[in-house]
Amino acid sequence: MRIFQASLNLKVLKHYYHLFPDDLLNVLLSVAYNQAERGDLLTTYRYMMDELIADSGAWSAAKGTFHITVEQVIAIFKLCGQLVNRYFNFDTDFSDKGFENNIANQIKMERAGLHPVPVVHNFFDREIEYYVKSGKYDWLALGSTQSTNFGNLRYAVDRIQTWGNPNIKTHWFGGSKYEWLVKLPIAACDTTSWVKTGGFGKIKYWNPHEDKFNKTHAIYVGGLVKDQKDGEYHFVTYPWRQELEEYLFQTFNITYADLCGYDDKFWMQMVNTRFYAELERRINAERVKRGIPLE
Repeated sequence: MRIFQASLNLKVLKHYYHLFPDDLLNVLLSVAYNQAERGDLLTTYRYMMDELIADSGAWSAAKGTFHITVEQVIAIFKLCGQLVNRYFNFDTDFSDKGFENNIANQIKMERAGLHPVPVVHNFFDREIEYYVKSGKYDWLALGSTQSTNFGNLRYAVDRIQTWGNPNIKTHWFGGSKYEWLVKLPIAACDTTSWVKTGGFGKIKYWNPHEDKFNKTHAIYVGGLVKDQKDGEYHFVTYPWRQELEEYLFQTFNITYADLCGYDDKFWMQMVNTRFYAELERRINAERVKRGIPLE
């Protein structure tokens, strides 16, 4: 399975490639973001990525933070759709009653000669059955708020692959939970945590000394010392600070001062991007142990 870094910016991508040229990232490009960098991501710096996929900007359009029509989405994907591995439907109704709206956009895009991946928003009605039985789709995406419950997510994956068609691959939008992904044959997911975690002044670190199955620690770097939740720490008082500092220096050639300095958010983004790239490998290794298909 692959974890896609959603809306990754060029600055992080280029430095990541400089540090890890043999470990290319998977990136999700959204029509709603990084518009000034879109051309460079699609062409000039495409070699710095492994797979590149494209989101239609439907979530931003639904929230009202980005205005775009299905006709504009069609024009964009007709121009650059062949430059990405796959792209997704303009599924602007995120309710569990949005199938008619979303399938209408799916059909409009298909009639224009495009091949978008359908996005499912209701795991329990006819959506999944419709797409599976059509025999037209190699991929289906799960974009529903119903996926916040593991039982629901497992049920959707089973409907697609176990009881439907095992050759259809599943993309989970906005999901990167380690404990869930090691149990389900989801082929791909995406996350914006590379930027959001740093935005909250935190870095993520896989600590081999952690007794729990998920060894992720969230370590607060910036600002005043505050109360931490379970699995969260402050850098200054982190019990494994020496090991963490060695990891940061050996991997990124940075120190605690860099995480607190002028370019602090950039370095946090770099650390967190690497965390999710390594999490992808950890998930796949655990799946091999469990006999769960990687795709």
